Amino acid sequence: MVSQLIIINFDPFILIESFIIALKLVRNHFISNFMKRKLYSLIIALVALSVSGFVSAQGTGRQVTNSQGGQKRAPKSVQEDSPKSVQEDSPETEKPPIVYYTLARDKEFAHWSFALGIGASIFDGDIKESAKRVVPTAYLDWGFTGVIERSFNPIWGLGLGYAAVPYAARTEIYALNGFTNQWDIFLSVNMLNLFYRTRPQKWGVFFNIGMGMSHYNARTIDKRTGEVAIDNNGNPMDLKNGVSLVWPLAGLVEYNIDKDWAVGFKAEYRRTDKDNYEGHIVNIRQGNWNDAIELFTLTFRYKPHFGKDYHVRNYHYGDPDLTSLEQRLAELEKQLKNLKKDDSCCIANTERIEKIEEVLEKKPDTVIVVPPPAPVRTIDDEGVKKVFREALRGIQFETAKADIKPISFPILDNVVTIMRENPEYTLEIIGHTDNVGTAPYNLDLSDRRAFSVRSYLAERGIAGSRLSSVGKGLTQPVATNSTVEGRALNRRVEFVVRKDGQVVLKSE
Repeated sequence: MVSQLIIINFDPFILIESFIIALKLVRNHFISNFMKRKLYSLIIALVALSVSGFVSAQGTGRQVTNSQGGQKRAPKSVQEDSPKSVQEDSPETEKPPIVYYTLARDKEFAHWSFALGIGASIFDGDIKESAKRVVPTAYLDWGFTGVIERSFNPIWGLGLGYAAVPYAARTEIYALNGFTNQWDIFLSVNMLNLFYRTRPQKWGVFFNIGMGMSHYNARTIDKRTGEVAIDNNGNPMDLKNGVSLVWPLAGLVEYNIDKDWAVGFKAEYRRTDKDNYEGHIVNIRQGNWNDAIELFTLTFRYKPHFGKDYHVRNYHYGDPDLTSLEQRLAELEKQLKNLKKDDSCCIANTERIEKIEEVLEKKPDTVIVVPPPAPVRTIDDEGVKKVFREALRGIQFETAKADIKPISFPILDNVVTIMRENPEYTLEIIGHTDNVGTAPYNLDLSDRRAFSVRSYLAERGIAGSRLSSVGKGLTQPVATNSTVEGRALNRRVEFVVRKDGQVVLKSE
């Protein structure tokens, strides 16, 4: 039988057939005679696929670092394109940070995907089967599958599946030919995301389980007469329009080629509740297990984004990247340690308080009123000009958003210091963009970014009456928009400082 299989199906399916023969040898050696059925072949396959997927995830590492300060970023397979109408908004070229799925950001993610599979199938029936065979007398045949799936989050989803499977088997006396159409609803679990929440999203190992219906036709021919075979009850083994339940159990190993496409290998065991797939009119039980189909397919998955920034199947749960915040805190701690007494107003005030406390201890009945020291400016006029010049080019935002990047916080903190030390100053904040994108979009983006800077200053104690913000969009360029350098100069935040209503300084 094996030699016949190789001759008939050598070209497309020899690799899968060799795998099946190996499973036969394993089962013949380790499984006792009374366990005649083939669920073990799928279990062995699933274990092997899962182990290979876990090893792949561990081998690639759980975090990816770049050469600039250990910042984590997503590998190429999980980095999504930013909106086409808006280009990189910083003068410096930066790689996008790693993206995590959270429930709060669910609206940014697409959820649907579509997959097709084609490969080999084997009928798992009991035509005169011997007790030790994994696949009794069955021939390797083709199989086709289609799937529509909604992934609710990076761990699990639900899908609607279809399988079209011809099947055949031969003995010395009988020849079976059949065809089944199967529809099912299944649960899909991403095993790697279940156990490894932070990892490069190249590979996925999925476990599927479901339930559905099968419609099938089957005919068994008596090779001695060339007529339809007659079963033990005297009925012809020519079944049309058979219907049964089906329980698909599957393992899928998938590789993400890019953000839209993935390719994979899927092994399925599709068990039914009937034992008449050989063509019996009634559900005659000849073995100790119902009929089933074993299916091995190469799958191709398309993940449409439907206008969303990301697709949930390309990402995973994880904690936000706090690296930049941690670095900022470390820098502040280092600065505090290196401060000299005469450089810190805080240390000077602490010493004054300690001296007052000493005097009060000696004279508990005496009230000492010490006038507050005159405010000391830590940033002189030349320093003020330098701060606003740096702020003009140094304030950076997340791409296509109004969120200020942490790298800009030190510059804005200097602006806060200037406004505190010069209470007579008022500040107008003006946002500008380049010409990439539509005019209404850029006007709205520049207005939101200017307001974000205003909010940052207000949250740090600068009175709102001293602050105002406005967006000018692409209407006031300072350089040509035909070059990358010119567009970088046009993306800016301008500051206008006034005293008693008169302009005293402009960051331009």
